Amino acid sequence: MNDNRFVLHVKTGYPERELSILDQFSRLRLPFQWVLEHDIPEISQDVLRKYKYHGSLRDQEISCCLKHIAAWERIAAGNHAGGFVFEDDVLIDLRRFKTVTEAALEEFQARFPAGDGCLCFGNGCCLYVPWTKTKQGTILYPAEYVRAADSYWLSRKSAQRMVERIKQAGFEKPADHLIDVLCSELGIPICWSAPAVVSQGSHTGLFPSSIQTQETGSRIGKEIEWLFKRVRRKYLYPLVGVDLTRK
Repeated sequence: MNDNRFVLHVKTGYPERELSILDQFSRLRLPFQWVLEHDIPEISQDVLRKYKYHGSLRDQEISCCLKHIAAWERIAAGNHAGGFVFEDDVLIDLRRFKTVTEAALEEFQARFPAGDGCLCFGNGCCLYVPWTKTKQGTILYPAEYVRAADSYWLSRKSAQRMVERIKQAGFEKPADHLIDVLCSELGIPICWSAPAVVSQGSHTGLFPSSIQTQETGSRIGKEIEWLFKRVRRKYLYPLVGVDLTRK
C-alpha cells in the first residue's frame, strides 16, 4: 500500500490506546507515524493565530482539530498519492482492512482521475451505505458528509487544497464538521466504503472518550447501546428507504 498512515495521539496519557494501535499495526504489518503535536498545553495564542482559529470550541476539540490539520500538512508535503488518518481509538478489521482499502484506492484512481477525494472507511456514528444500494464489485459510494473523522484517506491534492484554505480562512468547527465544510467549499468528493473496516472504540464502549469531558453509563451499557444502534442503522433503516449517506 503506497500511502502514508498517520495516527493522532497525545505525548502522555491514554496508554491503552497507544498499546492498541501498536498491536493492530504490528499485526497488519503496516508502518505508521504518530501525530503528537498540538497537545492542549502546547496550544498557545501564536498557534491559534497561525491557524486563524476563530471559534468557540473546547480545548480538547481544538487540539484534535489541529492534529488532523497537522496530518493533512504531512500528506500535502509528502510524495505519496495520499494518506490515511486515524484517531487513536480505532479498532481495525484486521482480516479485511488491507483488501478493502487497496481495492478502494484502485477504484478511486479509476473513477476520480482529477485526484481529489476523501474516503471514509469507518462506521463512525453507526453510519453505513444502505445495503439495498450496494453493488457487487463497488466499494466506494458518494456521500454528502464524512462518517466522523476517526478513519479516512485523503488524497495529496485534496490535502494541499485543504491546508491552503486553512491558511486563508482559518477554522472554527470540530474536525469532522471542518472536513465537511472544506470538502463542500472546495468540491472535494466524499465517499464511504462498503464494507466499513474500522470502528471507533470510544463509541463502542472500549475506550473512554478523549473529547467528551462528561460521560454517563457503564461500558456494558454503551456496548449494548452501540449494538442496537448498529442493527437499526445498518439493517433496518434501508428497509424503510433511509439513506444515511445523505443529510
